[in-house]
Amino acid sequence: MTPRPGMAAASFARRGASRRPWPGGARTCFHEADPEAPLVRRAAAEGLGTAMLVLAAGGAGLAAERAFGPGADLILPMLALTIPAALAGLIVAFGALSGGHFNPLITGLQWLAGDRSGRCLAAYAAAQTAGAAAGGVAAALLWGVRAGAGALALPSPGWPEAASEAAASAGLMLVVFGCARSLKPETGPFAVAAWLTAAILALPSMSCANPAVALGVVLTAGPAALPASALAWFWPAQVGGALAAFACIQLLFPRRGGAGRALLLQPGDPS
Repeated sequence: MTPRPGMAAASFARRGASRRPWPGGARTCFHEADPEAPLVRRAAAEGLGTAMLVLAAGGAGLAAERAFGPGADLILPMLALTIPAALAGLIVAFGALSGGHFNPLITGLQWLAGDRSGRCLAAYAAAQTAGAAAGGVAAALLWGVRAGAGALALPSPGWPEAASEAAASAGLMLVVFGCARSLKPETGPFAVAAWLTAAILALPSMSCANPAVALGVVLTAGPAALPASALAWFWPAQVGGALAAFACIQLLFPRRGGAGRALLLQPGDPS
């Protein structure tokens, strides 16, 4: 018996599965290879990957500060090298299992697009947030400094830093979904790393572009850390930038039949 659409949707939500939004079942980046894999395993990969990402970010800042001195000009280039490199490696390592998001913005936009259930969104976001907090605290403890000591790099965030986060987040989402909907799975990790390298160097907020990571670096210390007051600016800006990018994505990379359908427009297809 062929399942009715309502039955399929209910089963989809109950399992916390994700849909395959690409033609012919071919895998693309930022979607797991097996959408039917147990949600607890996929969420655990997201939590662990986010923890490792924040550990690398916080640890790199503290290492650079000790190597070059507080406020040294080489600290920012070191962060721009270390953080994207860690993220690219983590996406390659965990992408086939969970999609390799490590960022609630990516998971949330996939939910908006109909590619992921609400249960999966909640599990991923919770794991990403918990992992980021653990990674931030671990970085401080490993370097023997007080967790949550704050930062000197961005003591008083305001509108310029919020606008910077909106731009960084929008750019990151455009890169992520552009690679995914272009059906080029090998490009995703390295395109994301390239964008973040440029954004960290070019924008005044150091480009978290990730609400979970923003929380994690508040809980760490050193040049990569943020003051707690930054979250009130960064979180709304990151979400706003991601939503603006989503509108562009839907326009630039439309799918036949709207969100949640399995086919993307291919070159030469009628619109």
